[in-house]
Amino acid sequence: MNLLNKRSVLTLCGFVVFALGMAHSLSNEAKNADGKTLSDNAPRSEPQTSDMNTLRKFEPSVDEEYTLGAGDEISIQYPGRPDMTSKDIIGPDGRVTLPLVGPIKLAGLTREDAGAKIIDALSPYYTKLTATVRVEKYSSNFITLLGDVKNPGMVSFDQTPTLLGLLSRGGIQPRLDGTFPEQCIIYRGDQVYWVKLHDMLASSNPMADLRLRRSDVVFVPALASKTVTVIGRVQHPGQITLKRDSTVVTVLGEAGGLSDAAGKNPEILVVHRTSGEKNQSVHFKDLLKPESGNEVPLYAGDIVFVPQSGWNKASVVIQNVTPFMTMATFAAIALN
Repeated sequence: MNLLNKRSVLTLCGFVVFALGMAHSLSNEAKNADGKTLSDNAPRSEPQTSDMNTLRKFEPSVDEEYTLGAGDEISIQYPGRPDMTSKDIIGPDGRVTLPLVGPIKLAGLTREDAGAKIIDALSPYYTKLTATVRVEKYSSNFITLLGDVKNPGMVSFDQTPTLLGLLSRGGIQPRLDGTFPEQCIIYRGDQVYWVKLHDMLASSNPMADLRLRRSDVVFVPALASKTVTVIGRVQHPGQITLKRDSTVVTVLGEAGGLSDAAGKNPEILVVHRTSGEKNQSVHFKDLLKPESGNEVPLYAGDIVFVPQSGWNKASVVIQNVTPFMTMATFAAIALN
């Protein structure tokens, strides 16, 4: 490849990085329902697939006590004083309004703590009074489900929500092989967790049905089929079906193998567009060495790029480009 073409590609990559940076900057100005910028709730770094220890710490305790939230319908009973019984809905500000004392904030409290706070507020007017709080409807106990599901939106629960319970109620879109999605993403405040759902189910790992917490957001990435895209200096570039035992070498073989323009030992680039993993590069000969430890894992939606001979430094450019760069950009690079 001549110097002009190399400069054109570098310019194109630079433009993509600039455009993505501008888009990210503009998106940070968008506001959410709480009046915070989206960047306040965005992950601070590229999300990585969460290991089991991380997920266990992320999962709420099985006996974690429920706390009241906005929208919950409650009844307040005063033993020995049935005339004082009331039914209330906790408002968006987390408060209910009671006779004599006016607004009182109950959101974020357990039922026992809410009862104690009510008695404390009424203590100037009553003596020897007790109160019990009962949840009639758990309206604030919901998870937001987004992505490749039939029924996206808020899903309410009368008990502790779990991941599989959420996905079953949201309606998973059928995959070509009849399986669950490869993975899903859980957002909690400024934390992001990637869950390898398919692998957990296949290995009967109970963490596949991990407990969630109120107001979590679960996103299911859309993948029409399990494929990787092979482009660049191969005989037959295009999409290759991803199998459980697929490797970079096998998908290159299914693409007809390397073309002469690739040279004898090209630096193969693997761009993980959907898994959250970092992009990787490895020389072709290293992939052929048995038990070398240089194998690169493949995920549905990945791109395997074989550059022209002499492009060993191209990985430095492409590794710094977001994994969600468009296929059109890669096509432009591959054709130069």
